Amino acid sequence: MMPRSKSLLALAAALAAVMAGGSVQAAPAKPPAKPSAKSADRASAAPWWAHAVIYEIYPRSFQDSNGDGIGDLNGITARLDYLKDLGVDAIWITPFFPSPNFDFGYDVADYTNVAPEYGTLADWDRLVAQARKRGIRVMVDFVLNHSSSEHPWFKAALSSRNNPKRDWYVWKDPAPDGGQPTNWESIFGGSTWTLDPKSGQYYYHVFLKEQPDLNWRNPQLRKAMGDVMRFWLKRGAAGFRLDATPYLLEDTSWPQDPDVKSGAPVGLKPYNAGQEGNHAIMRDLRKIADSFPGQRVLLGENAIATIGDLRRVYGAKNDEINLPMNFLYSGVQKLDAPTFKARIDDAHGKLDGLPPVLFFSNHDTSRQATRLGDGLHNDQIARITAAMTLTQPGTALMYYGEELGMEDLPAPVLKETPLSPKRKVADFRDAERSPMQWTGGAKAGFTTGAPWLPVNKDAAIRNVEVQRPNQASMYNWYRMLLAMRRNNSALREGAYLPLASGNDKVLAFARQDSKGQGVLVLLNMSDARQDANITGWKAGERRFGSVLLATPGVPMPDLDHAVIEPFGVQILSYSQK
Repeated sequence: MMPRSKSLLALAAALAAVMAGGSVQAAPAKPPAKPSAKSADRASAAPWWAHAVIYEIYPRSFQDSNGDGIGDLNGITARLDYLKDLGVDAIWITPFFPSPNFDFGYDVADYTNVAPEYGTLADWDRLVAQARKRGIRVMVDFVLNHSSSEHPWFKAALSSRNNPKRDWYVWKDPAPDGGQPTNWESIFGGSTWTLDPKSGQYYYHVFLKEQPDLNWRNPQLRKAMGDVMRFWLKRGAAGFRLDATPYLLEDTSWPQDPDVKSGAPVGLKPYNAGQEGNHAIMRDLRKIADSFPGQRVLLGENAIATIGDLRRVYGAKNDEINLPMNFLYSGVQKLDAPTFKARIDDAHGKLDGLPPVLFFSNHDTSRQATRLGDGLHNDQIARITAAMTLTQPGTALMYYGEELGMEDLPAPVLKETPLSPKRKVADFRDAERSPMQWTGGAKAGFTTGAPWLPVNKDAAIRNVEVQRPNQASMYNWYRMLLAMRRNNSALREGAYLPLASGNDKVLAFARQDSKGQGVLVLLNMSDARQDANITGWKAGERRFGSVLLATPGVPMPDLDHAVIEPFGVQILSYSQK
C-alpha cells in the first residue's frame, strides 16, 4: 500500500495535470495522405488483425444498461461510438456465458448462450450488427480447457462411470495407497485432484475444483467444442481469444513431481503444459476459423519462458494460433530500457516476421499505470508504455480504461468490499476490474444502481467526461497514437529498425517504410533529463520532418543527438534517401 502522504502527492499531481492540460506537442491535425496503389496492395494483402488494436472489455465492469450494478452487452452497444472515436479495430469480450461465477465466467455452464445478467442472444446479435456498422469487430473469449462443474456435461459425467459424457473429462483411480493419483498442484493452489465419492475416482482440474478439465483426447468432446466455435462464428464473431491453451493435454504417464515447490512454476510444468498433442488441436481450431469468410482470427493465451517457445505457438507452418499473446513483453515488471529493448528486438527479430501481440494490462494482470508506475509519475509512465506499444509493428491489445490511465483499486478498498450475490467470491484480480470511469460522479456513469465493485476514488479526476475535451489528456494521447498508427505509412507498414541510444535510460527504435519515410521513437525511462546518441541507422542521408507527438514539447528535435526530458516521449518523422 502506498504511504498516505505519497498517495496524496500523486493525486494532487494527477489533478494538476488534468486541470492544467500538461505539456504535449503534436503535429497539426490534417487528413491522412491517400495511400499509393502499391501500399494499398500491401495493406490489403495483410489480414486485418496483423496490425489491429484489440480492446479488451470485462463486460461486468464496462457499462450497465439496466441499473442492476453489473455491466452487460447492451451497455457495450451503447458505448460503441466511444470506441469508434477512440480508434480501436476490434473488441474482445471476456466470458458472458451462463456461469456460477466461481471464476467470473471462466467457469462456463453453457457455451452457446448469454448469462441473464449480461443479456440475451438477441442482445449479442444487436451488438455485432451495430459494431459492424462502425467498422468494429467483436471477438468471443472461448474457455477451452475446462467447463463449470455445473455444466450439464459434467453433471452427466458424475452420474455414472458408464455415462457417455464420463470420458469428456479426465478421471483417475486413486493411487495404490488410496490417495490422490499424483502430487500435482493446481494453478490456483491446492491439489489438482478432487475425489468423486460416488464413483471413488478423482477428476482433474488444473484450476479450481469447480473447473474440471475437459478431455481433449476424446473425439466427441473435440467435435462438441468445434461446434461451439461454429455457433459463434455463424452469429458474427470475428474470432476468439482462446483461454488457457497450454493445458489441454496432460502427460498420460502421470508422473509424480519430484520438485513441486521449487521446480518450474506450476503453469509451466512439463507434465501439465505444452504437450506435443496441443499443436494438432490448435491446427483443428484454426481450420474451423479459416473455413469462415472475413479473416476470422485466433488470439491465444499461452505459457512461455522464451521467445522460441512463443514462436512455436504460431505453429511450425504458421497454421495454429494467429496471434499468440507475448507474455515476455507484458511480464516486464519495471520501467527498464535495456530489458524492454531486448524483449522488443526479440519480438521483431525472432518470430520469422509473424505479428507479435503486445500488451501490458488485462483482467488477470495489474493495470500498467499501477504496476509500472512509481506512485508520483504514473501518468507520465503510462504515456511511455502506450507510445512504446502502439508504435511497434504487430497487434496491440488494450484493456478498458487504460486510455484514461485507470489504476488498480487499492488493496484496503478491495479487502473491505463485502461479498454479495453480485460478487460471490473474493478475487485479488478484482483490483484491475473496477467499473469503467465515464464521469466524475459517485458511480462514475457506470450504473444507476449499486456497482458490483467499488468505483475507484480517482474517478473524480480520471474519467472520460473530463479527459475527452482536454487535448493534453491521457485519453487524447491514446487517441492521437491510434490515429498515427492508422494514418502514418511508416507506422502502418514500415519495418522495425532496432537502434541504440548510448544511454541505458533511453529506449530508441524506428519504423521505416519502403519509400524511406520513417518515424523515430525515443523514450526516457527515468526521472532525469537524458542525452541520447542514436546509432544503428541504415546507410543514407536522413532529413528531419516534424514532431509527430511528444511530451513535453521538443524545442530542438535531433535525429542523432537528442535531449529528452524526464519521462519524456519524442516521436519524430524523417525521410531517408
